[in-house]
Amino acid sequence: MISIHQLHCNTSIYCRDKNCGNKKAQFANQLPELSRDIVSFSGKQKDLLDLPRKRIFATIEAAIADKNNFLGEGNEAKTYRIPDTPYCVRIVKKPDSENSLVDYPKLLSFNLDKKDKINHIVAKLAQGSCIMKYIEGENCHFTKKQKELFDLPVESYHNLYKQIRYAKDNDMVFDSCPTNIIYNKKDKSLTAIDFYEQDKEFPEDVRSLPAIFSAIAMTAKEPEPELYKNLLGKLIKVCLFEMESFAKTPQDIADLDVNRMFKRFESYCEEESLPPLYNMLKEKLVDIQCLKLKELLGEDVKLELDGNIKVVNAIVKQTLLKDDNSLLSKLKLWEVF
Repeated sequence: MISIHQLHCNTSIYCRDKNCGNKKAQFANQLPELSRDIVSFSGKQKDLLDLPRKRIFATIEAAIADKNNFLGEGNEAKTYRIPDTPYCVRIVKKPDSENSLVDYPKLLSFNLDKKDKINHIVAKLAQGSCIMKYIEGENCHFTKKQKELFDLPVESYHNLYKQIRYAKDNDMVFDSCPTNIIYNKKDKSLTAIDFYEQDKEFPEDVRSLPAIFSAIAMTAKEPEPELYKNLLGKLIKVCLFEMESFAKTPQDIADLDVNRMFKRFESYCEEESLPPLYNMLKEKLVDIQCLKLKELLGEDVKLELDGNIKVVNAIVKQTLLKDDNSLLSKLKLWEVF
């Protein structure tokens, strides 16, 4: 809501004479002369989706018309920022058109299912176009901070994993490429933005953790083994955390698939640049997966499982993660046995 308040001035005390003896007038002389009305704003701006539909479509069309709002495009659609809102609009390409909403019936639906919400959709338009939440940041392929992507906190990768895994549990597949992960350098977050529905007749065998490794690894401009080692170390820690706290089914364990992640890591690194104790690390992670499966079947393997997790944590901290000054990183490997 906008409110305009009339400004009342006591002109009787406003004197242009600097030598005037009136103290109030002297104070008034220190104030700038007003040359225009003062407008004050009160109340919250209405959310775009609460506006009349005609206004919503007018706002979208204005956003599309301004090339400064263009965010990017894929094979199927173009995406535009809607200024002064937390939204963007995805317009499906149409042959022989300028991709304007004018070419589409002006339909607007707020009838969303879980799969729409996974793709950050807040309202559906005609012909597959939609209004989406705007995810602040840059896609990982074009960010100028590539090296930062390999050195984010473990929590950043873990949150990304949980997002992709949640989608998979709802029969949605992440299109794993760097352009589909948004990096927000302010809060060090990674957000996946493009999911498609799993084909139930021909389901894809997608594993979330290896998919993340591939997508981030592809952002490196030059092959740098130290970056890949650091990324592998962070994702192994995600795997261990999931094993300890969240893995409840064989499917949970299969989704982590460290063997596939190791193969992708090896495709980026020459044999001579592999870290020390690398083979032992691989063996111990396979042991952990087998022990976790036994635990799920009711066997008491807690002592052995915890011991293997400690060993892997020690190897990761000593051979993969850079600049780690934690107490555990100073623990000699033989001290964990």
